[in-house]
Amino acid sequence: MISVVTNCTAEKLPTPSLARELYRGPSVRRIAKVVDEARATGIPVAFYIISARYGLVEEHQVLEPYDETLSGRSDAEIKKWAREVGLLDAFKRLAETSTVFLVVSRPYFKAVEEVACEYDVYVLSPYRACGRWVKTGNFNKHIVLRNLLLSLSGISKG
Repeated sequence: MISVVTNCTAEKLPTPSLARELYRGPSVRRIAKVVDEARATGIPVAFYIISARYGLVEEHQVLEPYDETLSGRSDAEIKKWAREVGLLDAFKRLAETSTVFLVVSRPYFKAVEEVACEYDVYVLSPYRACGRWVKTGNFNKHIVLRNLLLSLSGISKG
């Protein structure tokens, strides 16, 4: 099984919604589209979002909208938060049972960095990271993810 993990966005629907629909920022929408495309080709992909309020959530969990972010917090505050909400334990269970592709901004990477390094997860980012770091730009992460998923599954990009 492959698991794709991204982070929440500030832009949200105003009503309780499925996690994959609640977050309206372009990054979540692009990653969700790549996950759907991979599934359409038969690749088994689970989709998760790191929420600044709820921790690690599965795409079909219904969430209440909120206004919180990890941006602007210190690394120590982020790591403390990750332990308190159970994010580290949840992310570790995920890394133990699947191949993880982490497509997150730096604050959200810091939240799971310890596990990402220990389990050698794929980290798609413009910043240097541990694990199987794949350097990307800020706006092409979804394209790199699509190509990686297809190459790992043996499906041609053409």
